[in-house]
Amino acid sequence: MPDGSVYLITESSAQTSGEWVEMEFILPTHCVPPPPHIHPQQVEEYEVLEGSFDVMVDGDWRTLGCGESLAVPFGTVHTFRNRSGREVRVRNRHRPALRFEEYIQRVQSTLAAGGVTRRRDPRALFYLSMLLQEYPDTLVPGPRHAPVIRILARVGHLLGLHTAPR
Repeated sequence: MPDGSVYLITESSAQTSGEWVEMEFILPTHCVPPPPHIHPQQVEEYEVLEGSFDVMVDGDWRTLGCGESLAVPFGTVHTFRNRSGREVRVRNRHRPALRFEEYIQRVQSTLAAGGVTRRRDPRALFYLSMLLQEYPDTLVPGPRHAPVIRILARVGHLLGLHTAPR
């Protein structure tokens, strides 16, 4: 990702017959966090493998250290960030997999195709907002951010930006 984050798929949805998709996040300090969001039908699980990072669930922040884990129930607003001052490694699962793996792959391919290479490239907000609109079964913005995401997606379309094909 443009901010230096790496999302490695360690167990694909095909390998688990769609029961889950597992990734390893490698998050540099002060990586760009995802906007607060909801998985309407998925539980998201985090297990810290190295370092520590913060997870927000329903407005409450919690710091997870190495070896600690947390499951976010479906329908719950959440996000994460790395403010530890060190790189963090986190095992992450989405149960069931649904289209989350496809979403992550399309984020990467859309940003690459759009030439987004810097952390603070404003086009990233338009692209990510446009993609969020395409995966309402898997990922939706939290209620406070939903109107802004809709506007950014619309502006992205008006600017002639396109997401990578499926």
